[in-house]
Amino acid sequence: MKGAYRAALACGVLPLAAGTSIFALWVVTRWEWLMPAGVFTLFLGLALFAVGALALARFCWLGLRMPEPPPGFWRATAIAAALLLSNFPAAGTIIWKVGDLYSRYTVVVRNESGRALEDVRISGGGCEAVFGTIAPGEEERRSFLIQHDGQLEIHADGLGRQTIVGYVTNSMGGHTTVTVHPDGTVTTTDRPRSPP
Repeated sequence: MKGAYRAALACGVLPLAAGTSIFALWVVTRWEWLMPAGVFTLFLGLALFAVGALALARFCWLGLRMPEPPPGFWRATAIAAALLLSNFPAAGTIIWKVGDLYSRYTVVVRNESGRALEDVRISGGGCEAVFGTIAPGEEERRSFLIQHDGQLEIHADGLGRQTIVGYVTNSMGGHTTVTVHPDGTVTTTDRPRSPP
């Protein structure tokens, strides 16, 4: 009986811990191999849920066959069931958050000009990100959702308006680093489509 209960708990804890850990590591590192690892964990979690539900059913069956269920039987059953079921909202939240992060566009503005950049803004694609003032040698980062097709431009006092990305499209994420040099020129470096 204890073995069935422990199996039910393990089947609830393992996918929850693995999925949360993979997501947290992905948020920090953006390692691409974590995406298939996350998908694998989802399918493994479904299989473990089925095994855990069977183990919990066996635990309940054995407990109810006794003349009197052991102390804490119903509480233990509720804990194991809640743990197993909590995997579904956790997985749904992680999937939603990955989609949200993956569809965001990130722009990093580096000020290597030797003077403060004032009133820095990135606009285009139906959105505007305000950076404000960026001190010499500093950088600022903003992430936003592209609303429609267009291009991204940088605006700043003394720089005027310059295109930094020639084409962006609705809900397609990306990452661009904009560097302002001492002579006032602006260069951009794009990374392949990736979350911020």
